[in-house]
Amino acid sequence: MSELVKRILTAIVLASVMIFFVFKTPVDWFFGYLVVIVLLSLFELLRLANVSTLNKILSIAGVIMFSTNMAFGLPTGHPFAVIMLPIACIWWLLNIYKVISYPNNKPTNFLLPINAVLLLTPIFGLWWLHFNDQKPLLLLLFLIVWGADSFAYFSGKTFGKHKLAPSLSGGKTIEGVIGGLIGVLLITGAWMSITSYPDWKILVLALVTGIFSVAGDLYESIYKREANVKDSGSLLPGHGGVLDRIDGLLAATPIFVTGIFFLQ
Repeated sequence: MSELVKRILTAIVLASVMIFFVFKTPVDWFFGYLVVIVLLSLFELLRLANVSTLNKILSIAGVIMFSTNMAFGLPTGHPFAVIMLPIACIWWLLNIYKVISYPNNKPTNFLLPINAVLLLTPIFGLWWLHFNDQKPLLLLLFLIVWGADSFAYFSGKTFGKHKLAPSLSGGKTIEGVIGGLIGVLLITGAWMSITSYPDWKILVLALVTGIFSVAGDLYESIYKREANVKDSGSLLPGHGGVLDRIDGLLAATPIFVTGIFFLQ
Protein backbone atom coordinates (compact mmCIF):
# COMPACT_ATOMS: atom_id res chain seq x y z
CA MET A 1 0.00 0.00 0.00
CA SER A 2 1.44 3.38 -1.05
CA GLU A 3 2.07 6.19 1.44
CA LEU A 4 -0.58 8.31 -0.27
CA VAL A 5 -3.22 5.60 0.15
CA LYS A 6 -2.23 5.16 3.83
CA ARG A 7 -2.42 8.92 4.30
CA ILE A 8 -5.88 9.16 2.77
CA LEU A 9 -7.30 6.16 4.65
CA THR A 10 -5.89 7.35 7.97
CA ALA A 11 -7.25 10.85 7.35
CA ILE A 12 -10.71 9.45 6.63
CA VAL A 13 -10.67 7.40 9.85
CA LEU A 14 -9.43 10.33 11.94
CA ALA A 15 -11.98 12.73 10.44
CA SER A 16 -14.76 10.22 11.08
CA VAL A 17 -13.69 9.80 14.72
CA MET A 18 -13.51 13.56 15.24
CA ILE A 19 -16.94 14.14 13.67
CA PHE A 20 -18.39 11.33 15.80
CA PHE A 21 -17.11 12.95 19.00
CA VAL A 22 -18.37 16.37 17.91
CA PHE A 23 -21.89 15.42 16.87
CA LYS A 24 -22.70 12.10 18.53
CA THR A 25 -21.26 12.21 22.04
CA PRO A 26 -21.87 14.26 25.21
CA VAL A 27 -19.56 17.18 25.94
CA ASP A 28 -17.77 15.15 28.63
CA TRP A 29 -16.73 12.56 26.05
CA PHE A 30 -15.39 15.26 23.76
CA PHE A 31 -13.44 16.68 26.69
CA GLY A 32 -11.94 13.23 27.36
CA TYR A 33 -11.02 12.92 23.69
CA LEU A 34 -9.14 16.22 23.85
CA VAL A 35 -7.33 15.13 27.02
CA VAL A 36 -6.06 11.99 25.27
CA ILE A 37 -4.90 14.04 22.26
CA VAL A 38 -3.06 16.55 24.47
CA LEU A 39 -1.30 13.85 26.50
CA LEU A 40 -0.20 11.89 23.43
CA SER A 41 1.04 15.08 21.77
CA LEU A 42 2.86 16.15 24.92
CA PHE A 43 4.81 12.92 25.20
CA GLU A 44 5.73 13.09 21.51
CA LEU A 45 6.95 16.66 22.04
CA LEU A 46 9.03 15.62 25.05
CA ARG A 47 10.54 12.82 22.98
CA LEU A 48 11.61 15.33 20.33
CA ALA A 49 13.03 17.93 22.73
CA ASN A 50 16.54 17.50 24.05
CA VAL A 51 15.95 18.74 27.59
CA SER A 52 16.61 17.62 31.14
CA THR A 53 14.31 15.38 33.15
CA LEU A 54 13.41 18.33 35.40
CA ASN A 55 12.42 20.34 32.34
CA LYS A 56 10.19 17.50 31.15
CA ILE A 57 8.55 17.18 34.59
CA LEU A 58 7.86 20.93 34.63
CA SER A 59 6.39 20.67 31.12
CA ILE A 60 4.04 17.86 32.14
CA ALA A 61 2.97 19.68 35.29
CA GLY A 62 2.43 22.94 33.41
CA VAL A 63 0.34 21.35 30.67
CA ILE A 64 -1.84 19.49 33.19
CA MET A 65 -2.36 22.61 35.33
CA PHE A 66 -3.15 24.97 32.45
CA SER A 67 -5.27 22.36 30.64
CA THR A 68 -7.40 22.12 33.78
CA ASN A 69 -7.62 25.91 33.88
CA MET A 70 -8.69 26.10 30.23
CA ALA A 71 -11.12 23.20 30.42
CA PHE A 72 -13.04 24.51 33.41
CA GLY A 73 -12.42 28.24 33.02
CA LEU A 74 -13.41 28.79 29.39
CA PRO A 75 -17.05 27.59 29.70
CA THR A 76 -17.60 29.98 32.63
CA GLY A 77 -15.70 32.86 31.03
CA HIS A 78 -13.04 32.98 33.75
CA PRO A 79 -10.59 35.77 32.77
CA PHE A 80 -7.49 33.70 33.57
CA ALA A 81 -8.65 31.06 31.09
CA VAL A 82 -9.92 33.43 28.41
CA ILE A 83 -6.71 35.48 28.39
CA MET A 84 -4.71 32.38 27.45
CA LEU A 85 -6.17 32.46 23.93
CA PRO A 86 -4.90 35.93 22.89
CA ILE A 87 -1.60 35.18 24.64
CA ALA A 88 -1.32 32.04 22.50
CA CYS A 89 -2.10 34.13 19.39
CA ILE A 90 0.80 36.48 20.19
CA TRP A 91 3.04 33.48 20.84
CA TRP A 92 2.15 32.07 17.41
CA LEU A 93 3.05 35.38 15.79
CA LEU A 94 6.50 35.04 17.37
CA ASN A 95 6.66 31.46 16.11
CA ILE A 96 6.07 32.64 12.54
CA TYR A 97 9.21 34.74 12.95
CA LYS A 98 11.06 31.64 14.21
CA VAL A 99 9.87 29.69 11.17
CA ILE A 100 10.99 32.42 8.79
CA SER A 101 14.37 32.92 10.46
CA TYR A 102 15.22 29.24 11.12
CA PRO A 103 17.94 27.98 11.69
CA ASN A 104 19.22 31.31 13.02
CA ASN A 105 16.33 31.50 15.48
CA LYS A 106 15.06 28.41 17.30
CA PRO A 107 12.77 27.58 20.26
CA THR A 108 14.75 27.74 23.49
CA ASN A 109 14.91 24.36 25.22
CA PHE A 110 15.05 26.08 28.60
CA LEU A 111 11.59 27.52 27.88
CA LEU A 112 10.04 24.18 26.88
CA PRO A 113 7.51 24.18 29.79
CA ILE A 114 6.15 27.54 28.59
CA ASN A 115 6.22 26.49 24.95
CA ALA A 116 4.45 23.22 25.75
CA VAL A 117 1.69 25.04 27.63
CA LEU A 118 1.12 27.60 24.87
CA LEU A 119 1.33 24.93 22.16
CA LEU A 120 -1.08 22.38 23.63
CA THR A 121 -3.51 23.89 26.13
CA PRO A 122 -5.30 26.37 23.79
CA ILE A 123 -6.76 23.35 21.98
CA PHE A 124 -9.36 23.36 24.76
CA GLY A 125 -10.86 26.26 22.85
CA LEU A 126 -12.51 23.43 20.91
CA TRP A 127 -14.12 22.40 24.20
CA TRP A 128 -15.50 25.93 24.59
CA LEU A 129 -17.13 25.78 21.15
CA HIS A 130 -18.59 22.34 21.90
CA PHE A 131 -19.77 23.38 25.37
CA ASN A 132 -21.63 26.38 23.89
CA ASP A 133 -23.23 24.19 21.21
CA GLN A 134 -21.30 25.91 18.42
CA LYS A 135 -20.89 22.66 16.53
CA PRO A 136 -21.18 24.22 13.04
CA LEU A 137 -18.29 26.58 13.89
CA LEU A 138 -16.33 23.68 15.36
CA LEU A 139 -16.84 21.75 12.14
CA LEU A 140 -15.76 24.80 10.12
CA LEU A 141 -12.48 24.99 12.04
CA PHE A 142 -11.74 21.35 11.27
CA LEU A 143 -12.63 21.89 7.61
CA ILE A 144 -10.32 24.92 7.43
CA VAL A 145 -7.36 22.98 8.81
CA TRP A 146 -8.05 19.82 6.82
CA GLY A 147 -8.81 21.82 3.68
CA ALA A 148 -5.66 23.93 3.94
CA ASP A 149 -3.56 20.78 4.32
CA SER A 150 -5.27 18.74 1.59
CA PHE A 151 -5.56 21.51 -1.01
CA ALA A 152 -1.95 22.51 -0.33
CA TYR A 153 -0.78 18.91 -0.74
CA PHE A 154 -2.42 18.34 -4.10
CA SER A 155 -1.78 21.89 -5.36
CA GLY A 156 1.87 21.53 -4.46
CA LYS A 157 2.10 18.18 -6.22
CA THR A 158 0.54 19.66 -9.35
CA PHE A 159 1.88 23.21 -9.53
CA GLY A 160 4.62 23.44 -6.91
CA LYS A 161 7.92 24.96 -8.07
CA HIS A 162 9.07 27.39 -5.40
CA LYS A 163 9.98 26.00 -1.97
CA LEU A 164 8.22 27.66 0.96
CA ALA A 165 10.67 26.79 3.74
CA PRO A 166 13.43 24.56 2.35
CA SER A 167 15.35 24.53 5.63
CA LEU A 168 12.31 22.99 7.38
CA SER A 169 10.19 21.18 4.81
CA GLY A 170 11.38 20.16 1.39
CA GLY A 171 7.88 19.26 0.26
CA LYS A 172 6.02 22.50 0.96
CA THR A 173 5.79 25.04 -1.85
CA ILE A 174 4.46 28.58 -2.17
CA GLU A 175 2.08 27.39 -4.89
CA GLY A 176 0.81 24.67 -2.57
CA VAL A 177 0.08 27.14 0.23
CA ILE A 178 -1.75 29.45 -2.17
CA GLY A 179 -3.81 26.49 -3.37
CA GLY A 180 -4.52 25.55 0.24
CA LEU A 181 -5.74 29.04 1.11
CA ILE A 182 -7.94 29.18 -1.99
CA GLY A 183 -9.39 25.86 -0.82
CA VAL A 184 -10.04 27.38 2.62
CA LEU A 185 -12.02 30.25 1.07
CA LEU A 186 -14.03 27.85 -1.11
CA ILE A 187 -14.81 25.58 1.83
CA THR A 188 -15.80 28.51 4.06
CA GLY A 189 -17.98 29.99 1.32
CA ALA A 190 -19.76 26.65 0.92
CA TRP A 191 -20.16 26.39 4.70
CA MET A 192 -21.66 29.89 4.85
CA SER A 193 -24.13 28.98 2.13
CA ILE A 194 -25.20 25.76 3.84
CA THR A 195 -25.48 27.24 7.35
CA SER A 196 -26.77 30.66 6.23
CA TYR A 197 -24.06 32.31 8.34
CA PRO A 198 -24.55 36.05 7.74
CA ASP A 199 -21.20 37.65 8.60
CA TRP A 200 -18.73 37.85 5.70
CA LYS A 201 -15.89 38.56 8.17
CA ILE A 202 -15.81 34.81 8.83
CA LEU A 203 -14.06 34.56 5.43
CA VAL A 204 -11.26 36.80 6.68
CA LEU A 205 -11.00 34.80 9.90
CA ALA A 206 -10.91 31.55 7.92
CA LEU A 207 -8.09 32.87 5.72
CA VAL A 208 -6.01 34.00 8.72
CA THR A 209 -6.73 30.68 10.46
CA GLY A 210 -5.55 28.81 7.37
CA ILE A 211 -2.29 30.78 7.32
CA PHE A 212 -1.62 29.97 10.96
CA SER A 213 -2.39 26.29 10.38
CA VAL A 214 0.50 26.26 7.88
CA ALA A 215 2.70 28.01 10.45
CA GLY A 216 1.80 25.34 13.01
CA ASP A 217 2.96 22.61 10.66
CA LEU A 218 6.28 24.37 10.02
CA TYR A 219 6.83 25.19 13.70
CA GLU A 220 6.58 21.53 14.64
CA SER A 221 9.06 20.80 11.84
CA ILE A 222 11.66 22.80 13.77
CA TYR A 223 11.54 20.28 16.62
CA LYS A 224 11.70 17.38 14.17
CA ARG A 225 14.61 18.92 12.30
CA GLU A 226 16.50 19.54 15.54
CA ALA A 227 15.85 15.94 16.63
CA ASN A 228 16.81 14.71 13.14
CA VAL A 229 13.61 12.67 12.69
CA LYS A 230 10.98 12.65 9.96
CA ASP A 231 7.90 12.26 12.19
CA SER A 232 6.99 12.95 15.81
CA GLY A 233 5.85 9.33 16.18
CA SER A 234 4.53 6.32 14.28
CA LEU A 235 1.03 5.89 15.70
CA LEU A 236 -0.82 7.05 12.57
CA PRO A 237 0.04 5.31 9.27
CA GLY A 238 0.89 7.79 6.55
CA HIS A 239 0.93 10.72 8.97
CA GLY A 240 3.45 9.81 11.67
CA GLY A 241 2.52 10.80 15.19
CA VAL A 242 -0.43 12.56 16.77
CA LEU A 243 1.52 15.81 16.88
CA ASP A 244 2.15 15.52 13.14
CA ARG A 245 -1.59 15.27 12.56
CA ILE A 246 -2.73 18.14 14.78
CA ASP A 247 0.14 20.64 14.44
CA GLY A 248 -1.95 22.85 12.17
CA LEU A 249 -4.96 22.59 14.47
CA LEU A 250 -2.87 23.62 17.48
CA ALA A 251 -1.97 26.90 15.79
CA ALA A 252 -5.37 27.45 14.19
CA THR A 253 -7.50 26.94 17.31
CA PRO A 254 -6.49 30.02 19.38
CA ILE A 255 -6.69 32.24 16.29
CA PHE A 256 -10.12 30.96 15.28
CA VAL A 257 -11.66 30.90 18.77
CA THR A 258 -10.33 34.36 19.61
CA GLY A 259 -11.78 35.62 16.34
CA ILE A 260 -15.16 34.06 17.16
CA PHE A 261 -15.09 35.83 20.55
CA PHE A 262 -14.84 39.17 18.72
CA LEU A 263 -17.33 38.32 15.97
CA GLN A 264 -19.97 37.40 18.54
